[in-house]
Amino acid sequence: MTNTHHSFGRLAGLITLSLALFVCTAVVRAAAETPANLSKKEMRTLSATPANHERLAAYYREKAEHLRAKAQEFAKHADYLATQPATIESKQGISCNCTSHYRYFSKLYAQEAKDAERLAAQHDQLAQDYRSKTTQ
Repeated sequence: MTNTHHSFGRLAGLITLSLALFVCTAVVRAAAETPANLSKKEMRTLSATPANHERLAAYYREKAEHLRAKAQEFAKHADYLATQPATIESKQGISCNCTSHYRYFSKLYAQEAKDAERLAAQHDQLAQDYRSKTTQ
C-alpha cells in the first residue's frame, strides 16, 4: 500500500510538472507576436533592396527576442528543478537529469538568439551599404 501511494505521488508530481511546462511554453508562444512574419518562400524571393533588408533585419530581431524569452523560461525552469528533490529514478537508481536538460536548451536558445541578432545586424548593414551606393 505504501509503495503504491508513493508511486502515485511521483506520478502526480510528474504530471503537474509536465502541465506547468506546457502552459509556460504556450504562454511564451502567445506572447511572441510576429508582425514581421515571413515565410521561407518569401525570404528566398526578396530582391536586394534596402526595404527588404530592413524587413529581414526586423524578422531576425523578432526571432532573437522570441528565442531569448524561450531561453529565459528554460533557465527559470532549470533553476526551479534544481531546488526540487529528484522525482524520477532510472532502473540503475540514477535520478533524472532534467535540470541539465533545461540548462542545455536554455544555452542553445540563447546561442540561436545571438545568431539571429548577428543576421539582423548583417541585413541592417546591407541596407545601409545599398543606400550609400545608390546615393553616390
